[in-house]
Amino acid sequence: MDLKEAFGYYDQLVLSSLTEKEITTETGRWQHHIAPFLASVPLTSIKNLQIMQLRKMLEQKGLSPQTVYHCLSLLRRILRRAVEWEFYAGPIPVFRMPKFDNRRLRFLSESEARQLLNTLRTRSELWYDVADFALQTGLRAGEIYSLMSYQVDLASKTIKIYDTKNSLNRVVPLNDAAYAVADKYITLSTPQHPLFHINGSLAIRHYKIFRGAVAKCGFNIGVKDRRERVCFHTLRHTFASWLVQKGWPLAMVGELLGHKDIKMTMRYAHLAPDQGQVAVSSLPYLRAGSSCQGKSLS
Repeated sequence: MDLKEAFGYYDQLVLSSLTEKEITTETGRWQHHIAPFLASVPLTSIKNLQIMQLRKMLEQKGLSPQTVYHCLSLLRRILRRAVEWEFYAGPIPVFRMPKFDNRRLRFLSESEARQLLNTLRTRSELWYDVADFALQTGLRAGEIYSLMSYQVDLASKTIKIYDTKNSLNRVVPLNDAAYAVADKYITLSTPQHPLFHINGSLAIRHYKIFRGAVAKCGFNIGVKDRRERVCFHTLRHTFASWLVQKGWPLAMVGELLGHKDIKMTMRYAHLAPDQGQVAVSSLPYLRAGSSCQGKSLS
């Protein structure tokens, strides 16, 4: 069996259960980056050398380290499934993955957030509400776009988030601003459509409105590094950054964000450099001459 046949089974048995966006992304990685180089190669002939040659070719195409990583990761998943389904005995080649730090750290100041919301308000009521909701909840874009009315509990002022990026369901509290948005759209929406689906229009279909508002605000003028560019995901980082700056514990912020590992939340630690000093300063002073009780040592 060659790699093309193995991918055919992977497409049928694995990709078919993913979202439409995930299917499109993974299929694109296969068609554009992996198949031209390895499609006709027998599984038993795919060794470390061939994979490293693929990596070199992808890098020479000018792909980002993250894209190269995702392509190699897809290849590894196909090979693992091929062994699991007994198409060949293996072993699966061991190869080095590219290292990169693609995390976005840009967040908005309060004045920038107000500027963005004011701009959106003049362009689209829907996007004004969606952006405000994102700032107040820290939800991922996909979580907002797919949010259904049954996930919102107005009585307890919470929303239940299912089928998340890391497969961990979570409950997110609503503050007054987020509650007002949720209450408004529950009234306007229908049970069979996502919450932010108005007059046959889903927010995600009109992302250009948000992008245009960002351009109008001038946030990305002269910014070359994509990690520093303002996009919709910046609203999630803003939510987290504001909480950390106001002194809330990283563990709690990570729980609200739905982080699976505290390491993901630690990217915000630099925003509260004084928290450690404040924490240790709260401990009781026990040296001689303090107000502690007990017999002093001599």
